[in-house]
Amino acid sequence: MSPFHHILSLIGLSLATFLIVLDYTVANVSIPYIAGGLSVSTDQGTYVITSFAVGNAIALPISGWLTKKIGDLRLLLTSLALFIFCSFLCGSAFSFPWLIISRFLQGIVAGPLIPLSQSLLIATNPPEKKNQVLAFWSAVVVAAPVLGPFLGGWISFNYAWPWIFYINVPFGLLALLLIGYTIHRPRNSSDKEPFTDWMGFTLLIFFVTSLQVALDKGEQFDWLGSPFIRLLAILCVVSFTYLFVLEKFHSKPLISFQFFSIPSFTSSLLLMGIMYAMYFGSVVLIPLWLQTSMGYDAIWAGIAVAPIGLAPLFFSSFVGRFVGRCGAIKPLILCFLFFALSCFYTAFFNTDINLTIVWISRFLLGCGLMFFITPLFILSVQDIEEHLLPSATGIFHFVRALSGGIGTSLFTTLWIRRTIFHHERLSSALTTTNPLAQEFLEQCDSHRQESLALMNTLVDKQAAMLSLNDCFYCMGWIFLLLLLILPFARGKTRSREITIQKNV
Repeated sequence: MSPFHHILSLIGLSLATFLIVLDYTVANVSIPYIAGGLSVSTDQGTYVITSFAVGNAIALPISGWLTKKIGDLRLLLTSLALFIFCSFLCGSAFSFPWLIISRFLQGIVAGPLIPLSQSLLIATNPPEKKNQVLAFWSAVVVAAPVLGPFLGGWISFNYAWPWIFYINVPFGLLALLLIGYTIHRPRNSSDKEPFTDWMGFTLLIFFVTSLQVALDKGEQFDWLGSPFIRLLAILCVVSFTYLFVLEKFHSKPLISFQFFSIPSFTSSLLLMGIMYAMYFGSVVLIPLWLQTSMGYDAIWAGIAVAPIGLAPLFFSSFVGRFVGRCGAIKPLILCFLFFALSCFYTAFFNTDINLTIVWISRFLLGCGLMFFITPLFILSVQDIEEHLLPSATGIFHFVRALSGGIGTSLFTTLWIRRTIFHHERLSSALTTTNPLAQEFLEQCDSHRQESLALMNTLVDKQAAMLSLNDCFYCMGWIFLLLLLILPFARGKTRSREITIQKNV
């Protein structure tokens, strides 16, 4: 391709990836609007998020087999066209069950798009440019979840919730035209071998569905205190156990566990799972705290976290050259240190902070994001044979998709539980024997009920702040402890790593 066509293909593939990742979070702050528009409760409305995540996670592991069957470019164009159609179905949903079905189908057809866009970027760019374009693509992947809540809230507030899905149609068509016009791949003979691991696929559906629903509804139903959550947990463990045993001995498994004997691949999955979970936890907690405790609306909460995407967007070319020169380990060390610095900085927030303080914390996190996806992807494939790359990248993105939901549920639950804990500790000191509390009540003696309500509001605000500090303090130490995994993540040789970066 000419340089101009390279740029157009990069824009098309990045735009398609942006739309898919954006749909993970664009509906988060729009749930009240969707629930009100379709006459359901807000708790039921959260299934709009769950259904998309389940469908997406189910489709990712079979991306490798579909690629062999159809071809990478044809599969990507087909998936993107179906994603546009399903987005239209979501926006035009006339009932809540129809919206859930449409979102589930949207998640399924979107599954192959992220690994395929990544592999096509590698295949269609010269070796000296691959790290740079991957770094730019990675910046898109990490920036989209940040823009999702802001964009979803702004559209739902100023227009109507269906437009958070309709917006995919024109931009999806633009991406479809750019990719179809610029990328031309030889049509290889399709793999005639039928899909045989239907039992493994069924177990995968049970595992992903039970895990995702349990994570999304756990806090609402008191986790293992609920028979429903216990049933889902048992189903999740049993289905995963049978899936592991079946895939281990299947001649042509859906998920090949032979990759887990490779230290670099296993380490990259472990790092991806933990890091992406904490990243999503951070992305969710800050806007949630700003809106529930600090009086921000959805638009200003989005503006507050927007600097997270600045560093990855403007310095992606530098990251690509740095990774190509130094390998994957050194950039990951910088990633952990920036993440830890951002978390420890956030752990000292108080209720008097201004927007600039939030911007600084998010910018520091964005500096870590520069060295996040690209080094991990290179690390995951550096010891994988070329014919096994589609299956390996499918597993890599499957872990990424699952860990986002896990991180959101775990850290949201931790924040709520620690808020209750700190509320109890703070309120226990506000008694009539406390001279400050007594003075406050005496000043408002004529409006005692209002003063008690005001005092409780202040305690709620401080408890939420202290709980947020606890969560980010925990994240900071976890990021530092991840440095201990890196010695086990090195490839077989440095020359092997450089060869994979050039020829993957």
